[in-house]
Amino acid sequence: MKKVLLLFFVFLINSCNKDVDCYDCKTTITITIKDSEESYSYAITDTQTKCEMSDDEIRDYEKDNTGASTYTNGSVTIDTVIVTICTK
Repeated sequence: MKKVLLLFFVFLINSCNKDVDCYDCKTTITITIKDSEESYSYAITDTQTKCEMSDDEIRDYEKDNTGASTYTNGSVTIDTVIVTICTK
């Protein structure tokens, strides 16, 4: 009986889901608003954990969630920059 319990315990420990293949992906959004007199900048950061993704898939995720855009209306310009970096 002790051997069965020991085997069960060893099986249980080895069957636990380990987050070895997980990435922490940090996305930072920076918004800069410029007018003829002043400039304001705001940054927002979010971190998400992505698991069960290959290196190629995680690099595609970074590319898909990284970019920049500019919006201009008269003398007001709004620049938005989004950067995503994933690490193990």
